[in-house]
Amino acid sequence: MPRFDELTRDDLRRLAPEATVLIPLGSIEQHGPHLPVCVDTAVVSHLVDRAAQLAAEQIPVVVTPTLPFGFANHHLAFGGTISIDLPVYLDVLTSIGRSLAVDGFRRILFINGHGGNDAPVRAVGDRLVHELGLDVLAGGTSYWTCAADALRDLDLDVGPVPGHAGGFETSCLMALRPDLVRTDRLPAPEQQLQPLAEVAMPGAAVRRAGVWEASDGRTDDSSRATPEIGERALAAIATRLAEFVIQFHHAAR
Repeated sequence: MPRFDELTRDDLRRLAPEATVLIPLGSIEQHGPHLPVCVDTAVVSHLVDRAAQLAAEQIPVVVTPTLPFGFANHHLAFGGTISIDLPVYLDVLTSIGRSLAVDGFRRILFINGHGGNDAPVRAVGDRLVHELGLDVLAGGTSYWTCAADALRDLDLDVGPVPGHAGGFETSCLMALRPDLVRTDRLPAPEQQLQPLAEVAMPGAAVRRAGVWEASDGRTDDSSRATPEIGERALAAIATRLAEFVIQFHHAAR
């Protein structure tokens, strides 16, 4: 599977017209007392690499480096966060897409791993195609949206999916980087979800002032997290992402 940053300009010029280029989008932000601030970046990087390897069996794929910073202003109050303001972030995505179009790519797909990036990743295609008038197929999805059906079928029973700094994300990091999970700092088991999880509504973007601070920056505890759950989830998401990438690629015909 070709990686954009490991190829020469001539390699990329040759691959660009027929390949789908994937741009993973992460974030550097607080993830409670027990997880590193790289969670979203680490998870989406793994998922896109894994999905690309599967998709490359059928179509030409190129993967760019993960953009590690995103819109994470809602995490700034907790520290350990680097955020790009929302309008600037959309401009960054648009600039990346425009650059790839100039490079010759005609299939450009952003794959997101952070909740704050979800709105701009849905809008960047309109910027590229309808505002800039580029002759490209441009798309964007968040992994939990793309793989929602697969995640439901797993019935993980680990808390909100994907949630934030809770059972799901802790399980994923236990599977990917167990050395980075501070098990001695896991929050105590809780009978109820944090207020942040209570305002979450599938299919809608709901915001309420103060809910992050009231939730201590988490949706739920990690008492049910295991590396086995994490691996099951990652495998299912990567498979569904690969199917999505292939479908996206053929939509350019």
